[in-house]
Amino acid sequence: MGEIVCKFRAGLADFDEDSRICTPKPLKGEIIVKPSEEADGFYDFQWKPIEKVTTGNVEPIELILIPGETKWLTIKSSKSGRIFCLVFSSGEKYFFWLQDKNEGASSLNELSKADKEIVAKLEGILKAEEEEVSTGANNEDINMEDEQKQSSEISNQPIGHVCDFLTKSVVIKYVQSLAEDSPQLEALLQHLPESESRNKEALIECLRGPFFFHAADTLSKSLQESFEAGLTIANGFGYEYCDNGVLGLIKGARKEGLKEAKSQSKSKDKDI
Repeated sequence: MGEIVCKFRAGLADFDEDSRICTPKPLKGEIIVKPSEEADGFYDFQWKPIEKVTTGNVEPIELILIPGETKWLTIKSSKSGRIFCLVFSSGEKYFFWLQDKNEGASSLNELSKADKEIVAKLEGILKAEEEEVSTGANNEDINMEDEQKQSSEISNQPIGHVCDFLTKSVVIKYVQSLAEDSPQLEALLQHLPESESRNKEALIECLRGPFFFHAADTLSKSLQESFEAGLTIANGFGYEYCDNGVLGLIKGARKEGLKEAKSQSKSKDKDI
């Protein structure tokens, strides 16, 4: 297993779109971030409850963090606690509040030295390779209203195209991270045109050309057609149908990926 990048106490928080107010939930939880075992350069993010609840079940949150496509933002405008937002390029957001005590703090949203170290670690792993590392107090906090304005065009509209969340650069980076003998690469190579060689170089070259956009456009349009089309595509790709449209593809693919990761993890534990 990969070495843990950071591990800290955190709970979930609700964000009200109308009032722009974040409200921490009392349930105690924990966040763990570590390098992905599936793809070099990506990171596994997990939030899980660390106390039992009297009613119902609280499912853990498991996500894949992609540098350059994900941000960990401090919600400066929140006065009810040290609240952060995990923001994806698709506009998807998850809100968390830090639960470790901050002794001597003058306000509920004041960050401790340990909090700032967590922020620095996450910002460090999530920045794109071509980005320069920025420092200074001005970069520590993000006002939710400012962030909301920047992402309003994305977050307030449904995801209508595959390229809205899966860019060409992300796909190429993922392919480059795969080992030559990996089953993931082998599965991708099967989708190359018959006239192409079946190797990683040929796949990357194909992705850099017009083929990627053409395929993504065709898939996006097909997903929007009808329930039957969405179900057919889900069966074809081997994931559980969750909803129609591109968002359904995201939900289904993520669910299937997490299922496969858990299965592989159990197999490794048995072999040890």
